[in-house]
Amino acid sequence: MRSQKKSPAPSEIAGLSLILALVAVLSIPPVAAENPVILRASDKVRFLDSGEFARDARTTSTSESPAKVNPDPLSDRFFPFTPGTWWLYRGTVTWSDQQTEKEAQAEVTVKMTVQKVIEKPEFTIAILSGFPRDLDWATGDVGPMPWLLIETKRHEVFLDSLPPDFDYAKLEKDAASLDKLLSGDNLLFRWPLKPGMKFGDPECLRRDDAQYCWVVAAQETKKLVEIRGLPPRSAEVFLLEYSTNPDDTKMEISPGIGIISYQYHHHGTVARTSLALVEFHPAQPPPAAPGPKP
Repeated sequence: MRSQKKSPAPSEIAGLSLILALVAVLSIPPVAAENPVILRASDKVRFLDSGEFARDARTTSTSESPAKVNPDPLSDRFFPFTPGTWWLYRGTVTWSDQQTEKEAQAEVTVKMTVQKVIEKPEFTIAILSGFPRDLDWATGDVGPMPWLLIETKRHEVFLDSLPPDFDYAKLEKDAASLDKLLSGDNLLFRWPLKPGMKFGDPECLRRDDAQYCWVVAAQETKKLVEIRGLPPRSAEVFLLEYSTNPDDTKMEISPGIGIISYQYHHHGTVARTSLALVEFHPAQPPPAAPGPKP
């Protein structure tokens, strides 16, 4: 005799429905990470694949975060670019005396002064009188030579030496001459800085020996003391090195101050320069022009 099929109880039906619903939920594929959803219009979130983030990354390719944008063109510079600012360096130069055929040494000083600042849409030019490099191959104190420090809106810093008879009117009018001043050969560095970064001519940057270009060799926090005009303070200091077969140059630089120390060493004929910053006097920016009366 055929047995009669028993109908399931209502509670069993409810349990089975719950299990099927859970299976259906778990089988839904997760939302891909590259397609995020912003739930509220007030959520100000920038994702790695957004155009805004990519644009920031291109303009600060050597930094882990976008460069700070400051509306004041003179307050966001690595070097103080206010006319009248000056630095005093003291140290020694060493050379080979041809008469005695022995090494000779002299104590020296060099003063670096911001003489004038020229603002352009994409960069700022500081005309300097004097620079530590003036004392390379010197046998004593030398007169200050003209130099240019140029910083672009992308925080690239260029250093250019000038002939004594340079026509400064070209800086205001001649765009072609400005292009030469901003060549890779004259690129000193681009900040923010971190050890291992290299700057200079693109061809030299491809070398495996890190020569013929500026290299950020070290970074450390130093206590700056006994510098007249600068209260004792801790500062971030970066060591820049430029090495070639015949010689090498080293500079310690610090944001907001500039060059802390300078050394030059020739590998053949004796020629050495060793300088340290002993005075720093930043000039006060001119007062802002009064606005229109209401």
